[in-house]
Amino acid sequence: MSDRKTPRYVVFVESPLTGAGQDCARFLLEQGVTPVVVAARPAAMAPSLIRDYAELSVEVRACDTHDVAAVADACREIAADGELVGVASVYEYYCDMGAQVAARLGLPGPDPAAVAACRSKASMRAAMAATPGLNPGFEVCSSAEEAASAASAIGFPVVVKPLDLTGSLWVRRCETAEEVGAITREIMGIGDYLGQRVTPRVVVEEYVPGAEYSAEVMHGKVLGLTEKICSPPPLFLEMGHIFPAAVTGDRERLLVEKAEQAVKAIGLTWGPAHVELKLTAGGKDARIIEVNGRIAGDRIPEAVRIASGVDMCRLHMTALLGGTPDLNVVCDRTAIVHFLMSAPIGRLDAIDGVADAQAVEGVHEVHMRPGVQPGMVYRANGSNRDRAAWIIAEGADRDEALGRAVAAGGRLTFTWSPVDESAVGG
Repeated sequence: MSDRKTPRYVVFVESPLTGAGQDCARFLLEQGVTPVVVAARPAAMAPSLIRDYAELSVEVRACDTHDVAAVADACREIAADGELVGVASVYEYYCDMGAQVAARLGLPGPDPAAVAACRSKASMRAAMAATPGLNPGFEVCSSAEEAASAASAIGFPVVVKPLDLTGSLWVRRCETAEEVGAITREIMGIGDYLGQRVTPRVVVEEYVPGAEYSAEVMHGKVLGLTEKICSPPPLFLEMGHIFPAAVTGDRERLLVEKAEQAVKAIGLTWGPAHVELKLTAGGKDARIIEVNGRIAGDRIPEAVRIASGVDMCRLHMTALLGGTPDLNVVCDRTAIVHFLMSAPIGRLDAIDGVADAQAVEGVHEVHMRPGVQPGMVYRANGSNRDRAAWIIAEGADRDEALGRAVAAGGRLTFTWSPVDESAVGG
């Protein structure tokens, strides 16, 4: 009789750029499970992803990742000699596809309808509308004229957003009907972005003025709160994440309660969720900004791990494999993800000081955004893609962690030279 164990496989649909896919793959390999990534164009993936998966000996297989039947067929082929134990995606644009395929194949995962609702800000708002106090005032609009009218009814300032993009793309605070009309027309004319068809509609929302946080959620329970450091309006770029957020008492209870109400209202009670919230004026109430049916991006899971020892990627994969993740999180440190921005427009000639930045006490990572390298020509587009690098640092408290991250950032130097603006795409 052979002692050879039946191979077990988990299939990921595409992969994000911030490391969550690789972290999940490493854990699965430790468990004796073989991860495989399916991607529409494996050769066109970011070089950092190609390199990392090659180093892990993780296969990346070509597949039409916009077709449920095609992904399901690929999963069956991958596991032809063994057992398919999971299908998922930790990439925002494909987490609904992962959920659909898992359900089709009878595997553990979140409710596909709940994940799909999170992929559309219109559906997300509609799902939460029956629970008072979650949504800000909002209206979904199909023209610049509708959007301007909605903004006047809601009251200025307002926030205008595309329905189905991420990373703060084309999200703007608007002070006038003219500004609302201009950004609405721009959004409706996008067409395609990063291979995704952009719905030609917008959501116009009441502006919520208070501090911003995110709740890191697993199986409907908030594990911890992350403080956001954001750029000033009219943009909403996330410049840093601090875990755990330094909130206690009634404010902490408020944010936790709102986040858990939000995922319950949407039906997202299995697996990870990332819920963004803002406090109202005076800080006595909060509104949901958005709910993501996936693990947090931007290296937030690494900040959670550094501060608490709890690895959210492992929690997700444990659930995917049919286990029961431990949802108790106790922090004895604070960790920060600190971002450095690209020039508004220019050619990147040199990056210096990486080793000096890494040498700062408490620094865990100094990492360029994938694609950021000398010779790159870039034009800022007002989204999280404008970030050139990130630094992760820890400290005994918020001030120490933040101070170390900022000090490390001060040792990094990016040298930019001017370019002809007409020759640079948006």
